[in-house]
Amino acid sequence: MSLSTSLFLSAFLALTCYIVLRQTQKGKTPPGPKSTNLFGGGKMYSWKWSEELYRKYGSIVGFRAGGDHYVLLSSPSDAEELLAKQAVHFSGRKEVVYAGKYRSNNKRMLLLPHSDELHKQRLMFKFLVRSTALQSYHVREELHLARLLENLIDSPLKYHDHLYYYTAGIIMAVTYGIDVKANQDILDEILSSNASFNKDAVPGAHLVDIMPWLDYLPDILSPWRKDAIQKHQMEIKLFGKLANDVKIRLGQGVDTDCLMAHVWSSQSKDKLDDESIAYLGGSAFEAGTSVTAFLIHTFLLACVNYPGMVSRAQAELDNITPDELPQYHQMKQMPYLHAVVKETLRWIPVTPLAFPHQSERSMDYKGYEIPARSLIIPSIWNMHRNPENFRDPSVFDPNRWFDPDDNGHVKSSSNLLAGHWAFGFGRRECPARYLAVDLAWGAIASLLWAFDIKGVTDQSTGKAMNIDPDMIPWMDGVNIEPAPFPISITPRSSVHITKIKSKCSA
Repeated sequence: MSLSTSLFLSAFLALTCYIVLRQTQKGKTPPGPKSTNLFGGGKMYSWKWSEELYRKYGSIVGFRAGGDHYVLLSSPSDAEELLAKQAVHFSGRKEVVYAGKYRSNNKRMLLLPHSDELHKQRLMFKFLVRSTALQSYHVREELHLARLLENLIDSPLKYHDHLYYYTAGIIMAVTYGIDVKANQDILDEILSSNASFNKDAVPGAHLVDIMPWLDYLPDILSPWRKDAIQKHQMEIKLFGKLANDVKIRLGQGVDTDCLMAHVWSSQSKDKLDDESIAYLGGSAFEAGTSVTAFLIHTFLLACVNYPGMVSRAQAELDNITPDELPQYHQMKQMPYLHAVVKETLRWIPVTPLAFPHQSERSMDYKGYEIPARSLIIPSIWNMHRNPENFRDPSVFDPNRWFDPDDNGHVKSSSNLLAGHWAFGFGRRECPARYLAVDLAWGAIASLLWAFDIKGVTDQSTGKAMNIDPDMIPWMDGVNIEPAPFPISITPRSSVHITKIKSKCSA
């Protein structure tokens, strides 16, 4: 045997031994199903499928979809450890070609990688939801609440539209400083854009996000690219005009108290370009409008199925504010209502699967290897529906949160955001969470004060009908809500109607 052959064989043997040794030293990946087919994105992002995986494989599940490795976390302690305590390694985002690169020009906060751009946008967003700002919004919120109640008196069957009108009206006011009544056409465009993006952003919604090499094909073979760019151009025209109108008012010396006014005033310091500013306003709309409307819609579903909850909450409201609409300064006086809002956040989470975090490096965790660039999905649904976390988790039961102080008020230590995981983890926690729960409390309190809310009457039995959440369609996307369902929403008395009408005309 020649020397060169011997050296080659020795080198080959050494390389083989090294590879085998590396494989044996590497931790095993979490258990899970076989790789999904290339078109499995829709099923992959189903919260019901995540529940099946948890029951079959446990609280840490690994699987491949397309060319990506996913890790599904169903334990809040695992999610806290990886996504919060080790957030520096688990706060990335995979580039989303359709919704991120082309539809958003890599400017949309939800899809931004862990970067300076993300930091600057989130810092600006904090201005919108700082505690002093939330208090200053209450006057605006109470006006929009009165409008919501009046609309429900006049056309209760359109309750779904009225919920969006309420949440979007407030967000339009605090983001752009304008009244929704004079901008209905713009509002309709924004809501349509939000609904479209909610579907486009679902991981695997578009083939190019599963097979990124398709992005190298020419435009003639990539009609999806033209579609995404057209949506981007429409969004920039829409969000850009709203943002620029604020800039014009500032230049004219008009007193404009809103998020966009603050952003424009800080532009030279924070160095956000005009397109980033436009998308920052759009992100405020997406985060504040849809999440809150979906949350209130889910609450109405609970009212249909749990009339005892409605009666008890109304009794508390009648004790505290029998003759006037509830106000935010009374929040701490109503511990059962506090528990109702908190249970609404837990029962059917608006975002059942948090948007995937991308790992920045490989890591060994609990004997499993989490490869670098893995996509980590916290299943909020599994966490909230685990009987180890919540007794009888499918039941809407505010009593699990009801714990008043000695004076019968909400405990000073109690927090609507604590004890559940509805808004995600770590550096990717929903930045609009404080505003969302504020708006939800106001709407839930006012709806219960003003209306009897129950299922429609079954003509054969004369009783109100329940609606099984598992038996009705849900509108899928990154966020979910039930499709409109039959419901009876009637004013509690003529006195309530008079109070609402007078509030609207004031």
